[in-house]
Amino acid sequence: MIVAGIDPGMTGAMVILFPDNSTIVCRVPLMKKGKIQPAWSEWFRSWNMTSDVDMVVIEQVGAMPRQGSASGFNFGRSYGFAHAIASGWSIPVHFVTPAVWKGKMGLLKADKNASREEARRLMPSIAPEVTRVKDDGVAEAALLAYYGRIYL
Repeated sequence: MIVAGIDPGMTGAMVILFPDNSTIVCRVPLMKKGKIQPAWSEWFRSWNMTSDVDMVVIEQVGAMPRQGSASGFNFGRSYGFAHAIASGWSIPVHFVTPAVWKGKMGLLKADKNASREEARRLMPSIAPEVTRVKDDGVAEAALLAYYGRIYL
């Protein structure tokens, strides 16, 4: 089963997880002058993966307390972009809260470093992509895909 995991946060990513635990990473599209760059859709279309991916798992998130309105709006836009792109691929899309997937993966209340470590342990091919602190979104996208393969 090939699963795409999406962490829509500022340092997030889409990670494609293959049956042999190899991965391909596409980092979250950046905002430029109010427009989300269509990196995911272009990358997915050019790579012609839509017929191969069996499911998409997106972290179900919301605004955070004390988050500014502009950053909250941009975060929501990124989340909506991920949802729209995944829905357009005509493959099953699952939304899962951090409490649920992190609970199943043994990461509830763990720091972001634990996510990077667990991603490297479960999917060694992702190690070069999760070397920095700000790579936690890549690790969590990979773990969302892994969660989807195991639990959905």
